[in-house]
Amino acid sequence: MSDRTSDEGGGVDSAPENETPPHIASDFYLFLWFASEVGRGVIEPADGSPFSWWVDDRLSFRPAGEDKVNAVLTGDNPSTTPEARAALAGGKVLRDLRLALRRDDREYSVTLRGPNVAISGAKLPQQVKTGEPTEILLDRMFLYEELHWMLGTMFRRYAEERTAPGWAAYAGRMREWASGRGADGTR
Repeated sequence: MSDRTSDEGGGVDSAPENETPPHIASDFYLFLWFASEVGRGVIEPADGSPFSWWVDDRLSFRPAGEDKVNAVLTGDNPSTTPEARAALAGGKVLRDLRLALRRDDREYSVTLRGPNVAISGAKLPQQVKTGEPTEILLDRMFLYEELHWMLGTMFRRYAEERTAPGWAAYAGRMREWASGRGADGTR
């Protein structure tokens, strides 16, 4: 967003350019969690080889309408615990989550945080262990770009689902899954 003139009173409303509507990030995080458990977390993009993802070892929740985290689940498979589903059923929304991603023989780990889907704590696979510094640098650049491409592909998939005519039914399946009533989430 950029500075814009308000409809009321002609004042100027200044907002940061990277500000995301508050519900988008938590909806995206829930979509990723749901798709990883129900849809097996696989994307087969037209412009590259398939990759998969799953919720790794961290979920944090906040009350709807607030930004402060008040519940954090960590450890092995926190997304499969009754506490995670109870947080959703109790009206909490995701504030951040840690994902593991795999493409071919490369495995990544990244935390998506906050209302602006910030990347934090990215762990890239080590491809080149020795060699020229330039070769090592180029390898790391490739891995970083691939991680961004996968995250962008996942967000595009979310945006396609979110803007599709069938979103209401899809969101209903996510709510049923979150409550434990429709754990299979069949489409």
